[in-house]
Amino acid sequence: MRICSLFVLLIGIAGCAALNQPINEMTASRLTCDSNPEFVDGNLETESTFVVNGFVRKAYHLFEGEGRRLAYAQRRYMTQVEGQRRTEAIIKLDAPTHVSYVEVYPASRRIQNFAMMTTTEDPPRFDVAFERVSDKQHEDIEGLNPVRFRIEREVLYLRMSADGIEDRQNSVQGANSSVEIPLIGASIREVKFYVRQTP
Repeated sequence: MRICSLFVLLIGIAGCAALNQPINEMTASRLTCDSNPEFVDGNLETESTFVVNGFVRKAYHLFEGEGRRLAYAQRRYMTQVEGQRRTEAIIKLDAPTHVSYVEVYPASRRIQNFAMMTTTEDPPRFDVAFERVSDKQHEDIEGLNPVRFRIEREVLYLRMSADGIEDRQNSVQGANSSVEIPLIGASIREVKFYVRQTP
């Protein structure tokens, strides 16, 4: 009994010691992002934009139906996304590492529906491999201040996604009162990773 108590005490002390290790920023040289290298270049003066392939079409559509007494047609204003509204970028670490948290430094004043997922699988299978980060999942990032996301798991790949933003200033008027609005990606200055320093 005394041996078991001593064993539990030693595990508790070791756990507390691990939690008390200082957290340091991971060097940018350990990070790569093929689609947006500026996200992890270690320079807050540079920025990069999510790539988006799509636009929004808004137009009246005619829906026909038949009532009990007479036929009727109804016009409804519909919004359709042509292509993809969702954008994404994947950051790779040089080796699987326990990440405490990640800080995102926005360059756009609003990043819509932002989310993170991680995996240690290499190469990752996009259908099943990624596990979502629950902290601030699918929330909007407002303003230019850095936002911290708690991770607390082993990471080899971090997948970030956000919705494209409607660029209403560059909308184009089409036939039959339709409007086409281009989608633009949000911009980020830097993504920083923080890990506990091992003794």
